[in-house]
Amino acid sequence: MPDYDFHQLSPYDLEILARDLLQAHWGVTIESFKSGKDRGVDLRYAAGSGKLIVQVKHFLRTGLAGLMRELTKEAEKVRQLRPTRYFLVTSVPLSAKNKDAIVDLFDVDALTPSDVIGQEDLNNLLGQHPSIEGNHFKLWLASRAVLDRVLQNAAVTRSEFKARQVHNEARRYVQSAAYPQALKILNAERVVVVAGPPGVGKSTLANLLLYEHLERGFQAVLIQRDIEEGLALFHPPTPQVFYFDDFMGATFLGDRSAALAGTTDKALLDFIAMVRSTPTARMILTTREHIYAHAMNRSERLRHSDLDDLRVFLRMPNYSFGQKARILYNHLYFSDLPAAYQHELLRNDYYLRIIKHEKFNPRLIEWLSSFRRLRNVPVEQYRAFIDNLLRDPSEIWRHAYEQEISDAGRTMLMVLFSMGGKAVGMDLRPSFAALHNHRAKRYGFATRPEDFRSALREIAGTFIKPFGTHGVEVIDPSVLDLLNAVVRRAPDNGIDVVAAANEFIQIERVWSFAKAEKGGAVLDAFQHGADQLAFSISTLMVKARRFATSEGAAGYRGPTFERRLAVVIDMSDRLASPKIAALIEPLFAHIQHEWTTERPDISDAVETLRALDSTRSIDANVLDQMKASIKTVLIEEVQKGCRSDELREVIGAIDTTEADANEALSAARRAFEAYGHTMFQDELHECRSREQFDELMEDLKLFSDQLGVDVSSLLTRAEEAKDEFEEREDDYADHMQDEYKERWRDERASERGVSEMFGSLRDDRS
Repeated sequence: MPDYDFHQLSPYDLEILARDLLQAHWGVTIESFKSGKDRGVDLRYAAGSGKLIVQVKHFLRTGLAGLMRELTKEAEKVRQLRPTRYFLVTSVPLSAKNKDAIVDLFDVDALTPSDVIGQEDLNNLLGQHPSIEGNHFKLWLASRAVLDRVLQNAAVTRSEFKARQVHNEARRYVQSAAYPQALKILNAERVVVVAGPPGVGKSTLANLLLYEHLERGFQAVLIQRDIEEGLALFHPPTPQVFYFDDFMGATFLGDRSAALAGTTDKALLDFIAMVRSTPTARMILTTREHIYAHAMNRSERLRHSDLDDLRVFLRMPNYSFGQKARILYNHLYFSDLPAAYQHELLRNDYYLRIIKHEKFNPRLIEWLSSFRRLRNVPVEQYRAFIDNLLRDPSEIWRHAYEQEISDAGRTMLMVLFSMGGKAVGMDLRPSFAALHNHRAKRYGFATRPEDFRSALREIAGTFIKPFGTHGVEVIDPSVLDLLNAVVRRAPDNGIDVVAAANEFIQIERVWSFAKAEKGGAVLDAFQHGADQLAFSISTLMVKARRFATSEGAAGYRGPTFERRLAVVIDMSDRLASPKIAALIEPLFAHIQHEWTTERPDISDAVETLRALDSTRSIDANVLDQMKASIKTVLIEEVQKGCRSDELREVIGAIDTTEADANEALSAARRAFEAYGHTMFQDELHECRSREQFDELMEDLKLFSDQLGVDVSSLLTRAEEAKDEFEEREDDYADHMQDEYKERWRDERASERGVSEMFGSLRDDRS
C-alpha cells in the first residue's frame, strides 16, 4: 500500500485527488462544486432526492489542532445544508478516537466514523486504484520515497544536488498538458526539445522529465558546455538520460552563432541521432525560442533536420486563468514568505492583478514569492515592488545588479559574461583579479584582498549557482540577458573585459558578441578603442595552451593558435586598425614555431585559410607566403592521419588552378590511402545512427569524385555495417520505458473559485 504524507500537495491538489479517488471508488461522477464563500461544499454528488457532500481539508502546517478548530466552525454550516450523507477527507493522520471526536463535533446522522477519510484511508484508496496514483504524477514525483530512490540513482553520476532541486520544484508544479505531451515524445522518439520564451517554465518541465527517469533507474548525464561531454560518457549498455539545458547557447548569440558556422551543429545532430538509435538512451534539451530560430536560420544542417518534430513549444497563453492562479497559489503555499507579505497579496484580492497581468510568468512568480530575494523590500513596499516587476520583469535582475551588489559582484558577473556564463575556479580567480583591478583604477573604487570570495558569496543563489566540482555558472539564462543588455547600454564594459582579459577566449567571446545583430554599439566602441586594445590582444594571442594536469599528463586550454589568428584577422579587417593588423605576422610566426613541436588543428587551420582569402590587412606577398605555408602544413598533417571530415575540409581548400595543385592532390590521395588503413574502421565503429553512416558514405563518394580514388571496398563495408545496424535496431525492442497514460484536465476556474482557493492560505495559518 502507498505511504504518502501528502505534504507535497497543496489544498487544491488534495481536493482534485480526493475527487478522483472517490469517483473511481464509488463509480459515479462527482462535481467540483463552489457554491459561494463559507457554504462548506467542496465536492457534491446528487442522485434523485439524495445529496452527498464532501469536504476536503489539508492543514499541512497546523495538523490535527488546526483541523479541529476549523471543523468547529464548519459544523453549523453542514447542519444547515442537511445533506443525506456527509464525507470529510483530510490529509491529517487520524486515529479511531480522532474520528469519533469529529463525528461528535458535527452531531448529524449523515456522518459516521467510516465517512471520515484520513491519511491512512487515502493511502488505502490509492492502493486500490493505482491508475489514479499514476495520473497524479505530482503526488509520487514529489514524494519522499521517490526522492530516496532518485538520490540513490543520482549518486552514481553526482547529480544529487539536481535531484533535490527538482524535488522541491515538483511541489509547486501545476499539472498541464505539456508534461504528458513531452513524455509521449520522449517515449516514442527518445529525444525531446522543450522550447519557448524566457520564463515560461522550460527548465521546470525538463527537470521533471529528468527526475522521473532518475526514479526509473536511468543515470543522469548533465551536459554543461557541449556535446563532447555527452560523447565522452555515452555507454549504451547503461540506461542513461542526457540533460542539456539551453542547448542552443544560453542567449550568448555571438559565440554560438560562430560555433554553428563550423561543425558544432553536425556534432549535435550526430549525437541526437545516436541517442535516438539507442534503446537505453534518452535526451532532454531546452532552448529559448528566439535562439532556436536564430540557429535554424544560420545552419542549413539544422533546417534540414527533424528537430521540429521533437519539439514541445511552451507559450504563455497556454496557461489558463485557473492554471495561472494555481501557479501563484502553489508558490505561495510552499514558500518561506512571512504571513505579513502573504497578507498583502490576499488583501482586497490583489493576487488577481498578478494572475491577470499580461506579463505573468512562472519565473516572476518564483521571484516574488521567495523571501530570500525580498529581504530588502519592506512589507509596506511589497505591492509597489511587484507592480514594478510586472511593468518590467527584467528589473528582477537589473535592480539587484545596479543597487544591491558590490563592485566586486559586478566584476564577477562581467567575467562570467566574457566566459559564456560559466567558469571553473582555475580560470575564474585570475580573470576576476585582472578585471577587478582594471575597473578599480578606471572607476576609482577600493579593492580588498577578500573581494573574490566575498563576491562569490554575495551573488551565490541570486545570480550564480555551482556546477561541477569547482565551477560556477549563472543561475538562469536571463542573467546573461541582463549582462548582454548592460554591455549594450554601456559598451565600455565590453572594452574593459578585453583590455583586462586573462584568457584569449574572453576576447573572442566579447568580439563575437560585438559582431552580433544587437551589438552595434559595442562594435562602435571597439572601433574607437581598437588601438588601446591591441596590447591585450598581443599578450593573450601567444599565451601558452599546454599545461600539466594533476596526473602529470599534458592538457590544452583555450582556442587553438590557428583559431586565434582567424579572430585577429577578422578584428583587423572589421576595425581597420593598423595596430591590430600589425599583430598578424608575429602571431603567424609564433604558430610556425608551435608547429615544430605541436600538431596543427586541421579544422581551425582551414578556417584561418578562409580568413586569409578575404583579408585586406596583409601585404599581398606576405599573404601568399602565409597561405602557402598553411597549405603545406595541412597537406603534411593529413598524410600523418586524419578523419574523413578533416580530409574533406583540406580537399576543399586546395585550389586546383594553382601550379602545385597536382602535388597537393597527390598528397591528398596518399592521405586517403592512410585513412583507409587506419581511421576508417574506427569511424565506421563510431557510427551509431543511419545519418552517421550516410554522411560517412557521402564523404567516400566525394573522395572518389575529387581525388579519383577507388572507394568501392570501403563503401561496401560501410553499406554492410549500416544494414547490420538497421537489422539490430529493428530487432532490439525497447523495454526500458513503462507505458502509462497521463490524464490532464483544465478546471474552469471563476474568480470566485480562485478566491476560495486563496482563502485556504488564511485557514491553514490560523
